[in-house]
Amino acid sequence: MKNYFLILISLAILSCKNSNNSYAKEEKAHMKLHEEMDKVDEEYRKFENVLVNLYSESEKNPGKVIVKADSLLLINKSEKGKYKSQIKSSVENSLNSLKAELFYRLGKYSESIKELETYDYISGDRATKLAANYIKLKDKTKAKSFIDKIGKGFYIYDYALGNYYESIGNKAEALKIYDSIKQNKQIKHYAYYKLAVNRFEELQKSNPKLLDEIYFPTGNPSFEIADSDNKNRSKIMETIISFPEVKEKECGVWIYESPQTNDRDYYWIKAGKGNLDESYKTDFNFFVYMNPFTVKYYDEKNNKTYSLEEWRNRK
Repeated sequence: MKNYFLILISLAILSCKNSNNSYAKEEKAHMKLHEEMDKVDEEYRKFENVLVNLYSESEKNPGKVIVKADSLLLINKSEKGKYKSQIKSSVENSLNSLKAELFYRLGKYSESIKELETYDYISGDRATKLAANYIKLKDKTKAKSFIDKIGKGFYIYDYALGNYYESIGNKAEALKIYDSIKQNKQIKHYAYYKLAVNRFEELQKSNPKLLDEIYFPTGNPSFEIADSDNKNRSKIMETIISFPEVKEKECGVWIYESPQTNDRDYYWIKAGKGNLDESYKTDFNFFVYMNPFTVKYYDEKNNKTYSLEEWRNRK
């Protein structure tokens, strides 16, 4: 019997060793994969720096930059490097987009279209750029067909549609679209929001000057599509998640309102358990102010706020 138990113990130890070895191998492979991905990312970051410089240079000499882009496309086509070869399609797309944008700026709309019409399926920014070119060529039908291909719900769709209606002289429809953008506080952080508000105000004038173009989205990596507050959000989430009360109840944490949507100087943070919908059970409410960084507890039922110290003393 003693020998039997010794055998079981030996088998258990052997099993643990095998299990540990297997885990170690998987972990090593996982780390290696991440290292490889990081090297590919590093190559793309290097290319983006080159692209930003090209966009900057194009402000003074767009023709010269088009020639440089062509040279880079040839180099990219024959690229054999282990990591650079993995970003070839992304590099090609970005350089073609750069050329399309520069041709558009130069008024060479047909050349711009050739750089963009290289894919079977076209949507999003690419469709917006094609619509911008066709409206300049006075081809309203083609322009509208690409507006439709942008995709409803895509960040620039509504603004581009408003631009289209302005360009064909339909002031009423354009005004309606710009007004809907103006009323939607959820999209105030997008760069085009202020442009839409400006167009709304212009069209309300007795003798407005209508646009004759559709917004052409830039491919410049340094351009921010949205006024992101990710840095603030990350700091807020890390702070609230660290609260012992939140940890104890294993709460999920989410931003219920932000200054971009509530026109106030604080973020309203909720913490609770369940699904992120209207039925989500809220255990805690907090108001977070950024200047200076301050967290207050919000008693939603009684509509009162307390400092964290006051709240904790009241519990």
